[in-house]
Amino acid sequence: MATQRRTGLLALLLAGVAAVAALQLVACFVPSPQAQPSFSFRLSPQVAASAALPVLTMLAEDAEAKLGDSRRWSAVLVPLTTLVLPAVAFGSFVLYSFQEDAFWRLVPGTKRGLEAEAAWREHPLFANSRDPMEGLINPDDYEKGLEDAWEKAKPAGSTVTVKEKLKELGTQNNPHFEQWKKISA
Repeated sequence: MATQRRTGLLALLLAGVAAVAALQLVACFVPSPQAQPSFSFRLSPQVAASAALPVLTMLAEDAEAKLGDSRRWSAVLVPLTTLVLPAVAFGSFVLYSFQEDAFWRLVPGTKRGLEAEAAWREHPLFANSRDPMEGLINPDDYEKGLEDAWEKAKPAGSTVTVKEKLKELGTQNNPHFEQWKKISA
């Protein structure tokens, strides 16, 4: 019996020594009340949110694939995305491409394209946009400068004049330029 008592006393003595050592260790990290600065309580929303995050994650349900859910959604989404939606998209494109004015911005001479062009020509700012002299401040000065430059650069014996050449170019129907076909027609 005496040995049991001594072991209990020894354990109690060791626990007391450990408690005193722990208190001294904590005391060196915690400042005394005189050394502590006075502060006012201020609630920080970031700190409150960071404290609430672990609680919110405990409330969330585990992410797991349930057998019934995947089969149910696969039975609907796979045929919808691989068969129905592409069939509707391609079918509507085919029906659009067989219309009379399909791709009217790309195909020259379509009825809708000519209507849009005529509507732009009705606007006063775009009425003369086909005229090459449109926008020049002084077209007569430009023609005079062109005549002077041609007289200096023309080959000897040439009978071509600038006025005749400009008149010829103004009525030219170039087969490779689609717009001239529409203008001359």
